Amino acid sequence: MTQFRLSWPWVLDGSEPPGDLVRALAEGTSVQDRDRLLKGLANQAATGDADSVERYAIGLSVAKRFGDSLQLWRLLLKHRPNAVRLRLNLAACLLSAQRMDECARELDECARRCPDDDPLRPMVQQRLEELATIRDHDEREFRLLELKADAYRELAERGEASPADLKELCKVLAALQQRPGSGVTADDVLALAEQAREGMPQDAEVLELVAYGRILTGDMNGLSEMLRLLEQVAPHSHLLGEFRSSHTDPEFQQMADQRKRHMDETIRRAGEGDEDALRELRRESQRFPANETYGVGLLSAVYGRAASGTGDYEEARRIAHELAARPSAGHHTHFHVAQFLWMLGDHELARHQFARAFETAQDEEDRETVRLAMRTVGADGPEDGRHG
Repeated sequence: MTQFRLSWPWVLDGSEPPGDLVRALAEGTSVQDRDRLLKGLANQAATGDADSVERYAIGLSVAKRFGDSLQLWRLLLKHRPNAVRLRLNLAACLLSAQRMDECARELDECARRCPDDDPLRPMVQQRLEELATIRDHDEREFRLLELKADAYRELAERGEASPADLKELCKVLAALQQRPGSGVTADDVLALAEQAREGMPQDAEVLELVAYGRILTGDMNGLSEMLRLLEQVAPHSHLLGEFRSSHTDPEFQQMADQRKRHMDETIRRAGEGDEDALRELRRESQRFPANETYGVGLLSAVYGRAASGTGDYEEARRIAHELAARPSAGHHTHFHVAQFLWMLGDHELARHQFARAFETAQDEEDRETVRLAMRTVGADGPEDGRHG
């Protein structure tokens, strides 16, 4: 599938470039250097100087911390809603985050507020045209993928799909899974990859697809199994090479830790009412349904908003029921969902979730934690935590 890449330069006041710190971020640095550079930008922004705040917002976007960057751009626009330059930068950040619909809305608003004689008017129009072009291209590519998927699905439904056909369908679904609104889940990709593997157990591409599906679903144990198989079947596999380099790279764990810190912060901000954080959390929960932290985090955020009077308890209930029904749900999900369901008044289902948390506990310490939680909320039950 052809990928069109579009990026827009930042528009600063005057001809000043973003500065050495931001340029260094764009050139690719170690995690430690990136954190140090961002800290420098943050310290400058803390003075309250508007230009420094802009540079910090740019730095956050370059570092792919789009939620934090968007928050700053919107804060700047709150005080200067007619600043065309700021809104262009907000749109550029949304483009980098692949949030095309929001980007289009901001550009439309930018065009509405931009006077005809504004020097930035031609740039606004150019970016509107560029975005329309890439969205048209993406839409055509998306429809072609859907048509291709439908053709392979029809073969499969008739029982005429070969293992090679299933492999091709899996490739298409893997591409669609990355597209918002496709309806294809990570579980769909993994299930089809496993099905293709039954007919082609030694095919390197199929094993890579299974490994990719296990990455998407967060099955790290299953991923290790696939990597060991690839070592035997296809030692020169591109995917295997990437994992070799990432696991010998000392920055790998730091990047993983940074991702965890970012999502922990996103969950916290979503619960406090930050709309950007809540949108990001919803999106990540949908992309990675097997990641229990994201699902439970979304439930916690939505329940917290409802408790503060800014959200909906029924939405929290719906999320809790969806999490409870997932076949892949583990101890972490069962344990937390049980407590939320109890607070929502669904005591029968809550007791069942406590029982599942007890059954999926890894050790006696986890089981004792389940018992303690049941006693704390008043969920009477057998001593072992099981619901009879």
